[in-house]
Amino acid sequence: MTIFICVDDSNGMLFNHRRQSRDEAVLKDMLSITEEKVWMNTYSSKLFSRISDKVIVEDDLFGCAPKESCCFVENIPLKPHEDKLDVIIVYYWNRAYPADVYLDIDLNLGWEITHTKEFGGTSHEKITRKIYKRKKQ
Repeated sequence: MTIFICVDDSNGMLFNHRRQSRDEAVLKDMLSITEEKVWMNTYSSKLFSRISDKVIVEDDLFGCAPKESCCFVENIPLKPHEDKLDVIIVYYWNRAYPADVYLDIDLNLGWEITHTKEFGGTSHEKITRKIYKRKKQ
């Protein structure tokens, strides 16, 4: 399974049950990576309302999404499902935002960066995308 997530400089994902930020360029980049539909829960689907034909909305992502699917995750802990993940694509905002929900997987343990790309967004001057793949054992 491939996961897309967005984090700030402290790996923060949410603050007070709300996403820290959003950027149209990130959504476009995600959709350029996969030709398949992107799975996400109801909370995240609001970001994709203009392109709803490219998403599958399912609140039990890890119970329903096929192993080879791509999922966008904002408000779901990943650690309990880490064994199902093959690729984690992280979009870094390159800013510090207030946060109370953080990425709960240590990407320095068992994961390796295979690709890095920087690009300008619509609301962020610089967004960094890093693709992490599970290290072979």
